[in-house]
Amino acid sequence: MKKHYLIIFIAAAGLLPYNAAAASVKESEHYYYQKLIKGQVKTRSGSPLQGVLVGVKGKTVNTLTDEKGYYSLQAEVNDVLTYELAGYAQQEHSVKGKNIDVFLQENGAEKWTNGLFGKHKSSTFSGSAAEVKSEDLFSAPISNVSNTLSGRLNGLITTQSIANGDDRSSLSLRGRSPIVVVDGAVRDIDGLSLNEIESITLLKDPVSLAAMGMRSSDGAVLVQTKRGFAGKQIISFSAQGSLQESINLPKYLDAYNYATLANEASANDGRPLIYSPADLEGYESGSDPYKYSNVNWYDATLKPRYSFNRFNLNVSGGGSTARYFVALENQNQGGIFKEGTNDFNTNNTVNQYNFRSNVEVDIDKNLSIALRLAGKYQQVNSPGAGIGTILDQIRQTPANAYPIFNKDGSLSGNSLYTKNISGQLYKTGYTRDFRRTLFIDADLNRKLNFITSGLSLTGSIHYTSYYSNVILRNRSNFAVFQPVIDPVSQAESYLQLGTNDNYANGNSYGNSFARRLNYDTGLKYSRSFSKHSIDASLRYTWDQYDVGTSLTHAYQGLLAMASYDYDERIFADVTVSYQGTEQYLKDKRYGTFPAISVGYNLAKEKFLENSIFDQLKLKASAGLLGFDRASNFAYQPYYSSAGNAYYFGTATGMTGWNETALGNPAISWEKTRVFSAGIDARILKNSLGLTIEYFRQHQYDVLQQRGQSNPLLGISYPVENLGVYDYSGIELGIDYQRKIGQVELSLNGNMQAAKSKVVFTDELTRKFAFQQRTGQQIGQAFGLVASGLFQNQAEIDNSPKQFFSLLQPGDIKYVDQNADGVINEDDVTAIGKKGMPVYYAGSIGLRFKNFDFFALLHGVSGKDFYFTGNNAWEFQDNGNVQQHHLNRWTPSNPTADYPRLTFGTNTNNHRTSTYWIKNGDYLRLKNVQLGYTFPSAVTRNIGLGNLRIFTSAFNLATVTKLKDLDPESLFSNYPLYKSYNIGLTAKF
Repeated sequence: MKKHYLIIFIAAAGLLPYNAAAASVKESEHYYYQKLIKGQVKTRSGSPLQGVLVGVKGKTVNTLTDEKGYYSLQAEVNDVLTYELAGYAQQEHSVKGKNIDVFLQENGAEKWTNGLFGKHKSSTFSGSAAEVKSEDLFSAPISNVSNTLSGRLNGLITTQSIANGDDRSSLSLRGRSPIVVVDGAVRDIDGLSLNEIESITLLKDPVSLAAMGMRSSDGAVLVQTKRGFAGKQIISFSAQGSLQESINLPKYLDAYNYATLANEASANDGRPLIYSPADLEGYESGSDPYKYSNVNWYDATLKPRYSFNRFNLNVSGGGSTARYFVALENQNQGGIFKEGTNDFNTNNTVNQYNFRSNVEVDIDKNLSIALRLAGKYQQVNSPGAGIGTILDQIRQTPANAYPIFNKDGSLSGNSLYTKNISGQLYKTGYTRDFRRTLFIDADLNRKLNFITSGLSLTGSIHYTSYYSNVILRNRSNFAVFQPVIDPVSQAESYLQLGTNDNYANGNSYGNSFARRLNYDTGLKYSRSFSKHSIDASLRYTWDQYDVGTSLTHAYQGLLAMASYDYDERIFADVTVSYQGTEQYLKDKRYGTFPAISVGYNLAKEKFLENSIFDQLKLKASAGLLGFDRASNFAYQPYYSSAGNAYYFGTATGMTGWNETALGNPAISWEKTRVFSAGIDARILKNSLGLTIEYFRQHQYDVLQQRGQSNPLLGISYPVENLGVYDYSGIELGIDYQRKIGQVELSLNGNMQAAKSKVVFTDELTRKFAFQQRTGQQIGQAFGLVASGLFQNQAEIDNSPKQFFSLLQPGDIKYVDQNADGVINEDDVTAIGKKGMPVYYAGSIGLRFKNFDFFALLHGVSGKDFYFTGNNAWEFQDNGNVQQHHLNRWTPSNPTADYPRLTFGTNTNNHRTSTYWIKNGDYLRLKNVQLGYTFPSAVTRNIGLGNLRIFTSAFNLATVTKLKDLDPESLFSNYPLYKSYNIGLTAKF
């Protein structure tokens, strides 16, 4: 693996001087024919455009426009100037006068939408996609790419949660988890840095997705990395530093309130009081912190703030033959825990390096190749006991369990709490994970115009390698000391509990690895005839994935794609994928996945020529998609050792084997029929855009085990293609750009509402129809319906009988669904909200002179969740109590939010019911940025082409009815955070 990185480094080092030379140009000696050309570049609405690349066609002379859109460069008479900026149509103008002002048009017909195998002209794209550029994400002070996508892509739902310090967001598209494709290969989106990404595209329609064959039904997120360009070399540098602080930490009670509630719970259970009045006074006064400990474990172990910083350097440019983009980045994520006195790191920290070199070379006018090399190296450190273990103990341990240290400085503990939290953090050593990821891509394109114009041969190969080497320098056991008071002399001594293991005994290491190789090759044809345009391709694809020593999983197939448009008015796309995998029987391994979409741009019709519509596109698509979820050899029975010995006339036994799982030779992939229809409109000179789309997905042959299966010869039934689900919903998107005086305004918003239904699942026939899962929404919660709290014994006596536990006033009262006078499992029914949750986001961007501002909101409405376990209930497993337990039922507080207190699990109160369902709606200010770009007159004097400073904040504020829980991460043991960031970007 080290050799791989050495090759990358040499390649990067070698490419820079080569391409710099290719990009350099000998200064013309014909000064007599040159003149200084000046001008300004604006949008159609008159707003100046900064960063437009102005160059001389066929030469490598270029410059960038400043913040007011002005430029100047030397050119010769009869030269042609080119004007390029991402998102705008390229223009060319001949040099005639000394001043050339240009108005660039936002990409309409010239805008392109990324696809799995190439690009589509956006004006004639009949599918459904959403895109965001990396420059719109880069200022966010977060490490992983997935966390930047919240509210950015219409239809994509992101949920940020941190498990054991791994900070990332889960991605959901129309109820499914989309696959991520980076430069043509299935990869982890968080294996990249924002610095190397050009754009991220969300594909939602069946025509775009059918190309994935057996992995097509869940949607796709496409990531395209940055490329070089023909022009003067540009060096970009950026630096960011931020402070992060945990938010929405549970509020656990101090020692006095804990002891008070513990006494109350014990009395409710009919047991003696645990704490005496003297104990309560000692906790309240804090007079003896060793005898009456009162430890806020969050304050004792967690930092109030921790750091994150990121530095990156890009070099890009090229000439008429070769173009390059090279990037280096380093980011450091500080740990959440307070530092100890060890000479080694026991915190949870991440030190990461990313590298990328993308090179494109035109061998001649007919042959071009591209090579992309990228790598990621991470050093992930964590305490030896494990991040999750420590955080769970913090949440579980009461404030009065024990002091951190005894009077003599030893670690404190007792027979109930033998694992001192401070000891877990600082006395168990550390775990260090060295992770290495390597990406290699190569593309080839050979024009075959000698056969027929527009024909080309294409090919790509992609290799991904992941390796992890984990070193453990830890110990499982350490001693704690319990104070013991001699009853006669009152002298204090310490009883040792446990032993101190030697760190050397805990030394170990392990490794894991994964590899993916995929390639495709085929023919592509692109031609225009008058008003007709045709694009077609036929290709062969192969994708092979290996994880450790597990069996190889591979896909291969043929793919045919075709697009047609007439005058950019009427257009259609067709995809047919024929793909197979080794997961099924030999004669059942291949399937066909067809899809078609059509579109009609009414704005191209004469009757709308002078209307407000710049685009009015009607579109619809339908197709059959699939997903392979079967395990290896599920079509064959499984055999394993029975653990018994059989004897055949000798004293030596032979191990027996038996059939432990039945195979299903008829097993197949899951299938989804998809239909969508929508409208894309742009009006008011393209300043206002509106997208409306309806989708419906019918998923069938879902893998399940039969719910009515009884053990057959001691074996359960195998997995079968049984389930049938429906998904449907609507997505809305809107964007608006306008210049008002010197203020440029940009507004964006999107919304999604969707519902699901279980059409069929093989379940037991239940006693009552309202308990059936069929007909409910997917993931529907079932439980009892609560109707408040019992207020007195008379109410208990006159209500349907609840036999879960001995009832008392303050216990939860349930509804008798079947009216039989008894509350039991027969009264369980569907609970919670049954409507469509609405996910929404909105952003505003402002630019005034050299200042820019951006804010992003996102949220959800109509969502609930089940409040359970240690996060909800009191004294679980000798555990903690929280602030919401203070408002518990007592005779003097009959309108309380919480039932009467008990110790451990109360089988009446602590069961699934509507009482514990909470409103999960929230609105979060996800990102705020304020930036300032220095005038070009200032930057030129210090040798810079551009300099911008900015400050930003992430997860700044949240509106929610939840208390002590984050509505996005909910029950994650690792707290979510907000962060404050400052940074700068500079171009040379």
